Formats: sequence, C-alpha cells, structure tokens
Amino acid sequence: MYSPFLYNRVKAFVDKYGLGIANSIRGTNLFFSAVMAQSALESGYGDKIPEGSNNFGGIKYTPSLSGVVGYVLADTTEVVKGKKVRVKEKFAKFKDVESGFKAHVQVLMNSRYADARNKAKTPEQQILMIGEAGYSTLKPQEYLNKMKGIIEAVRDYSQLGRIK
Repeated sequence: MYSPFLYNRVKAFVDKYGLGIANSIRGTNLFFSAVMAQSALESGYGDKIPEGSNNFGGIKYTPSLSGVVGYVLADTTEVVKGKKVRVKEKFAKFKDVESGFKAHVQVLMNSRYADARNKAKTPEQQILMIGEAGYSTLKPQEYLNKMKGIIEAVRDYSQLGRIK
C-alpha cells in the first residue's frame, strides 16, 4: 500500500506526463504503470533529471538513440562490485520531453527486454524482468521494490494496463 503523499505525487506526474508516455508505449506490450513508475523513479518525478536533458529514463549517452542532441554530465550513484559509488556520467540529452519518452521506450524495445515485454503478466513482473535483463545497477528485486508503491498508485489512478 502507498501513502496519500505518494498517490498525490504520482497523480501530478501522470497528469503532466502520462499522455506522452501512453503515446510512446502504444503497441509495445509495455505496461503503462511500469513505464510511468520507471520514469518517475529514474527522474525523481521530473525534479532530478539532469537540467535540460528531457531524460526521464536515466538513459546514458548513446548517440544512436533517436532524438539525442548531445549529453549532459551529471553525478549519479552506481553500484560497483556491490558498493554504491558516486560518479560523473554522460546522460543523453533530448531535444524535448516527447523525444526523451520515445528514447526510453526505444531502449526498452531492445531484444534483451523482449521477455519482459512479451511474457510479463503484471507490471511488477515486467519491472523485475527488465531489472534482470540489466537495466539498472541495482539488484532486480531491489529495483522492483523501489517501484512497487508507484506502480500500484499509477494503476489505481490511471486504470491503464497495456495500451494497444
């Protein structure tokens, strides 16, 4: 269960960015609440993305992603050999929010996430499988645990699953 504070934070995030994410995932077999939760967590609800980057997925700089217009250097915490360390990383910079969402989905369309897209029966299972495929440096269950309440609140508020 989640708190009223979390629900209100999720509601504001969905109201502001939900349509863009819904349009980006249409026909991909990704769960709306999974991608919304991942975007909220990775971006600190839009408050902690590297300034001007429009990067809601914590996507590292990859010039081949569509919509990339450069990169921004930002401090981040990575898990290296089981220890959390602060490092500077290059994060992809996108021309606008819509391009950032599309690139996040483009990353999730990578073949290594195919089982997560096509075999997951729930948003929680999808996030766990995305974590197992290497999206995050956190352990997959830890990555999911950080999103469980967000997923539930998004699902309760939006009433959306997979968007055909």
